[in-house]
Amino acid sequence: MYTALYRKWRPTKFEDVYGQEQVTSTLKNELKNNKISHAYLLCGTRGTGKTSTARLLAKAVNCSQPVDFNPCDSCSSCISINESSSIDVIEIDAASNRGIDDIRNLREALKFTPTLGKYKVYIIDEVHMLTNEAFNALLKTLEEPPAYVMFILATTEPHKLPATILSRCQRFDFKRINIQNIMTHLKDICSHEGMDAEEAALRMIARNADGAMRDALSILDQCSVYGGKNITEVTVLEVLGISGDQHLMEIGEAILHGDASRSILIIDDLSAGGKDINQFIKDLTAHYRNLLMILILDKPEDVIDMSTEGIQALKNCAQQFGRESIVRCIKYLSELENEAKWYSNPRILLEVAVVRMCKAAGDDSLDGLMTRLSKLEKLIEGGGVVAVAAQKSQPIQKQNSDNVKAVPEKTIKKPATSAEALPNEILSKWNGFKQFLKERRKIKLMTFVHTAKPIRLENNLLVLSYEKEDRYSKEALEVPEIRKEIEKEALEFFGTDIRIKGIHSDEAEAEAEVSIDIVKAAMQLVGQDNVEVVNEE
Repeated sequence: MYTALYRKWRPTKFEDVYGQEQVTSTLKNELKNNKISHAYLLCGTRGTGKTSTARLLAKAVNCSQPVDFNPCDSCSSCISINESSSIDVIEIDAASNRGIDDIRNLREALKFTPTLGKYKVYIIDEVHMLTNEAFNALLKTLEEPPAYVMFILATTEPHKLPATILSRCQRFDFKRINIQNIMTHLKDICSHEGMDAEEAALRMIARNADGAMRDALSILDQCSVYGGKNITEVTVLEVLGISGDQHLMEIGEAILHGDASRSILIIDDLSAGGKDINQFIKDLTAHYRNLLMILILDKPEDVIDMSTEGIQALKNCAQQFGRESIVRCIKYLSELENEAKWYSNPRILLEVAVVRMCKAAGDDSLDGLMTRLSKLEKLIEGGGVVAVAAQKSQPIQKQNSDNVKAVPEKTIKKPATSAEALPNEILSKWNGFKQFLKERRKIKLMTFVHTAKPIRLENNLLVLSYEKEDRYSKEALEVPEIRKEIEKEALEFFGTDIRIKGIHSDEAEAEAEVSIDIVKAAMQLVGQDNVEVVNEE
């Protein structure tokens, strides 16, 4: 029968437990100085070596011919433990043997002395699963066990253990294994197993193992079965059902640029290729995290596990965006990840979240405001914004047309087409007006104005801008009965007679372009030196 790699390559000596030197060195020193404790608690995430270390310690204390305080694996005690036939080393799964009767049986078995070795060792895995009654039954025995008994408790959730249990154990915390250690071990295994694995493939396996060596070996096992002895980056992508860095870079930039259409098409392409949507959400979150690290750290390569080329590509991308935009995306994706794992069709949730992220920069929420401020800061840093300050004290003189400089189009400020151009009293009350309609249960009317953006007020005519996708609401305003009903509610709320008109956003942009021509003509008339302009693009 085929033996899985994680079982075949289980550590046979303390030095083989990768990335846990702080644990293995201490245990070897205890063996060397004969200061062995009666109870150990091994804590850490899955696949970091807790059970392997427990078995190594059990073999080491009972080995008749230790080699540098490591088990020899050749004496009768070591062989019986390796074959899981030893009656001196008992492994208990607390997830399925968690009751008080199981612990009572254990206490009865303590009366029998070891047969082959010096110690009778009880390894209790996932000990946090024991019931309160079982913990109480174990407590006295754990405090004062017979001299020939040793307990090794292992858990992924030490915070669930009673303080009385914790205080009676020598605790060791296992760290997540870093990517470099995992890659080193995978290279050794590939060399011995006759596999030819690309560096990029091993790096991707190590990244997706999430600090667990066992998970890395399981992924390598899958890849070797799927792709044979030649393991490439494409093999790993196909086995795990994840997307490559190029897809992440493309959709990451599309979202930050607010391009919802392109983002949806990328998701469709990934879905058609059989990629796991939940895994893609995690990958995209990690991608934005890496972009954030690029912006806030002087040496991001210390915390980003990617190739030099990959990190440089991230740097080129990150410089285009502000921290707030990236943080906003991480927040959306974190919420999405929690929802998607319980949803039958996570793709729909992802598409909705992507549209929200693309449109957030233009909404009236705090996230939208922070995104716009972030964009403005980036423009200021790059010298793309000049303060508008017309000096009225200087007389405006008509200049000779020969002295008038050409006006670069990129320096002309477009007339504001967003809510910022409105008088403060309207701007500050617009969201309140929508809430006013909601409280009065004018749900139909609220629907028609909810997505609208007020862009200007001219002679009591309030112009509302709608995106092309919201044609229904804009056309509803053209119905006299509906428009009059909204204007009636506006009169009651604002205390002034306000007429309402709806236009599409592209119409507002066209009006802005006409205004640019007017600005150009005015600058040529009075002289460019007398007018300062700003570009918000």
